[in-house]
Amino acid sequence: MAIVIALVIALAAVAIAAAPLFFGTRQAARVTAGEEQVSLELEDLLAEKETLYAAIQELDFDFKSGKLSAEDHHGLRQRYEERAAVLLKAIDELQPTSGRSDAPRKARREKRRG
Repeated sequence: MAIVIALVIALAAVAIAAAPLFFGTRQAARVTAGEEQVSLELEDLLAEKETLYAAIQELDFDFKSGKLSAEDHHGLRQRYEERAAVLLKAIDELQPTSGRSDAPRKARREKRRG
């Protein structure tokens, strides 16, 4: 009797552990290879953006604490900001477009430029 109970528990454990493998394949099959590639690239770019922002904050902290000269701070910060601009542009290109118009954003941009 104990052997039967042990077998039932073992089978239940295997079924619970294997369920995501069987039910997850349907959802994964819906995503096309192109969408998956874009999603992975977008995740990489977003992670790099966060790392870059953290580096800029650390750079500012080092400058305020006296570890960096003004020239070094300016040069490094400019380099980081240029890389951030490239990253943000790439992220914008990869993100799916929503149904909203860019007109309000363009109007604000033109207003700032004068």
